[in-house]
Parts: sequence; C-alpha cells; structure tokens
Amino acid sequence: MKKIVQFGHWAEKNWLALVIMLSVIMMIFLCLILCSWLYGYWSNALHGTKFELMSCWSGVSAVAGGLAGIVGLAKAAWTKYGMDSRYNSPVGAMPLRSEEKK
Repeated sequence: MKKIVQFGHWAEKNWLALVIMLSVIMMIFLCLILCSWLYGYWSNALHGTKFELMSCWSGVSAVAGGLAGIVGLAKAAWTKYGMDSRYNSPVGAMPLRSEEKK
C-alpha cells in the first residue's frame, strides 16, 4: 500500500512526463496496427490471404480512444496548473508546491 501511495506522489509531480510516455506508447501501438493493416491489405491483393481488414480498424479505434483519454487527463492537469499559476501566486513568480506552502 505504501508503494502505491509513493507512486501516486511521484506521478503527481511528474504528470507531464507520464503523459508524454503514455502518448508515445499509444502511438507505437497505432503504428503497429497500421503496419499490420498495410501488410494485410497487400497480402490480400497479391496472395489472396483473406486477411480481415476490419479487425485493424477496431484496433485503430481502440488506440484512438486511449489517446483521447490521455489527452483528456493531460488537459485536466494542465488546467489545474494554469489556475494555480494565475490565481494562487504573484505575477511572474513560479507557483509554490503544496509542501512549500506549509
């Protein structure tokens, strides 16, 4: 339980890096699915393998949904940072972290 809480604190401090890493991973999945679709498309045309192209579109839809979720989380975190910067700190100064305010 303590490890989970530690990870939560780490993730809260490094949310932008996590969003970037998750986005890169999802883009890699998207590229793999699209390469699979391209191979299936050419394989169907040249060798008549009967590769089901619709299955790749399902994968693309799933990855796109995952990317939308990541973008939504990033926007929520960025909005919180913007509000804290705008209203809770002096103009031109970096916002204080919660542990610095105590």
